[in-house]
Amino acid sequence: MPRRRTIRTLGVLFATALAVALPAQASAEPAPPGLPIEQLRAAAAPDPGALRAVDDMLGGGTGSALFAPPPRNTPQPFMQPAPTLGPGCGGGLVPYAMTTGWVQPGPNVNPDVQIGQLKIFVAPTIPVTPAAADLKFVWLNMETFRGGIETLDDTIGGVPQLSKTVNTGTGPVLAALFGSINYTNGAFCQVVYTMGGFFA
Repeated sequence: MPRRRTIRTLGVLFATALAVALPAQASAEPAPPGLPIEQLRAAAAPDPGALRAVDDMLGGGTGSALFAPPPRNTPQPFMQPAPTLGPGCGGGLVPYAMTTGWVQPGPNVNPDVQIGQLKIFVAPTIPVTPAAADLKFVWLNMETFRGGIETLDDTIGGVPQLSKTVNTGTGPVLAALFGSINYTNGAFCQVVYTMGGFFA
């Protein structure tokens, strides 16, 4: 009888310990990248462009055509080039151009991009070295419903590369691109707005 009581007691203790340990283990799982929706909207609130991007993604991110999966490791362009305004942005005195952008999903070797990441690239509209840039990439993972607001702030030798690697988590990602680029010849180009659907 004492042996049976001891086994029963150990069984109860084990079950209790397991019940406590499992939630603890689950809570130790790292959260997916990005912010929950409400925190993302709060982070975007000071910037009207970022807030518009978040609201547009929440309102229009369910179209299946937007998320037709591309081949793995294939560069994925934004849906349309972004209208770009400013004297000289189209070369010479031309005040208008279209800025193209694309992303490279992981896994990829060159450039180095891991699974669950996107590397964003933007092409200059003129053959002039950028002096400064303030390009925003606002993203929302449509599986985790977490997102973020990133600045494309890669530099080499102090020169803006108009690129950035972003941890989005795997899955379909809806994103918007906008901002500005200053060039060393004095041109200031406002990149108005474009959106894209990608797979990380």
